[in-house]
Amino acid sequence: MSAKKTTAKGRPRATTPHKATESHRMDPREKRWLFVLIGVFLAVNIITLSPAVPWQRWLLWSKPEPAKSFAIEIDDYEFTLPPMEAKVGEYVEFTATSKDVTYGFGAFRQDGSLVFQMQVLPGMTNSIVWRFDEAGSYDVRSTEYSGPRHSEMLVEDAITVTQ
Repeated sequence: MSAKKTTAKGRPRATTPHKATESHRMDPREKRWLFVLIGVFLAVNIITLSPAVPWQRWLLWSKPEPAKSFAIEIDDYEFTLPPMEAKVGEYVEFTATSKDVTYGFGAFRQDGSLVFQMQVLPGMTNSIVWRFDEAGSYDVRSTEYSGPRHSEMLVEDAITVTQ
């Protein structure tokens, strides 16, 4: 007498042969999608890391030596700025330190549009190297909310860029 496998309700259990020796193979459609996704991934990385992309030209592949360096101190909602004059096309370094809280250091065009900004963390030396591409006067503002006097942190015409 052979024993039949049944469910809890007494019905015969469906059995399928165990395929332990067979390996799972990818469907041809799955393989195509996998190759397409890998191709897209590689293409995007090659294009965005290429020196042909304008913003990568000097960011990744060169270390520009700044012609000038400006040390900025921020404390109690006030900027202590040296005279900051630069020429169009030259690299300048802005190094900022904070003595109390986190501030932002941003350069703005006269129309109020942002040129660059960096976060200034207390107790750390924070720096950015920048190259101005147009002459003019630039305002400096805090770009990080730091407390009730944040809105007072504006220095008009703080940076002068000449030809």
